[in-house]
Amino acid sequence: MRDNIIIADCEKEELETLLKGLSKNGCHYEIKSYPANGGRTGVISELKRYMNYFTVAFKYFLKRRNYNQLICWQQFYALIYGFYCNLFKVKKVNKVVAFNFTYKEKKKFTKIYRWFMNKCLSGQYVDYIHVPSSEYADIISSQFRFPRKKIIVATFGIDDIYEHYHMIDAPEGFEKNGYMLAVGRSNRDFDFLISSWKDIQYPLVIVSDTYGGNTDQANICIKRTISGKMQYPWIVNCKALIVPIDDGRICSGDTVLLKGLSLKKIVLVTEPSTLAEMYIKNGENGLTVKKDADCLRNTIDDIVDGKYDHIEENARRSFLDSYSRYSLGASVADAIQ
Repeated sequence: MRDNIIIADCEKEELETLLKGLSKNGCHYEIKSYPANGGRTGVISELKRYMNYFTVAFKYFLKRRNYNQLICWQQFYALIYGFYCNLFKVKKVNKVVAFNFTYKEKKKFTKIYRWFMNKCLSGQYVDYIHVPSSEYADIISSQFRFPRKKIIVATFGIDDIYEHYHMIDAPEGFEKNGYMLAVGRSNRDFDFLISSWKDIQYPLVIVSDTYGGNTDQANICIKRTISGKMQYPWIVNCKALIVPIDDGRICSGDTVLLKGLSLKKIVLVTEPSTLAEMYIKNGENGLTVKKDADCLRNTIDDIVDGKYDHIEENARRSFLDSYSRYSLGASVADAIQ
């Protein structure tokens, strides 16, 4: 009997509840872990990360007849596997699923990257892709002529981290609820956030190991060496967590948003965005704001004044009800059975 596996770019423990959800219909899976989601400190680390994607995908391409299902938590493991299959025109022998699919045009090598993605998704070697937004599913289906019925729309999910982290002390030099926080790597518009902060006195901390911008504003602090679990003291102790999205059509920021909801934080996301579409009920479990400096400043003032303190408990409740990693796995299991 051929195996069913989950190929992940994180530690196995992070996907235990996802595995339970995927297994709800009686299908057994084994997690294969190839961590590649650590800090990005420069060109060398980025090259190593992409080399990992290609080598892991090639390993399973060579052994493809041993597996019935390849469920890829990192989308590039599935996409590059599909690329190899398409490149060598091999017989299709398994079901391949890509979690958390997103596509963003590259500023350089645009045509090559688009050709590569088309090669990955054509030939029917990738059976399903998962995205957290119906609108984004329509866009991807149109862009790549990928069958809409094979795009699984389900909100992202993370494990509950509240009990483990909610009592962590504030970072040195900062007080609990004494600053606003923005965290993220991809598709973030930190430039908008900084430019809008000129008339805001409340401190802002930006945590990103990929953001290259700077500011001379005394109340804005940019942290570039914080990643992974090092982010939790910053999230737990902020007054509100801001997710400023660059391109609202692209799915990104889900993990940071859900960490905030799990930890009872007021989460503020810009709109339009898939986050505003799929996760936030404005004024109930979080806040949405147009990408307008005046709107942002007014909302920040209201947060500081305590107008939205009630959201904290609502955020936690909405996370428990709707956004567990088990629920995500169960949704995908039902779609691919």
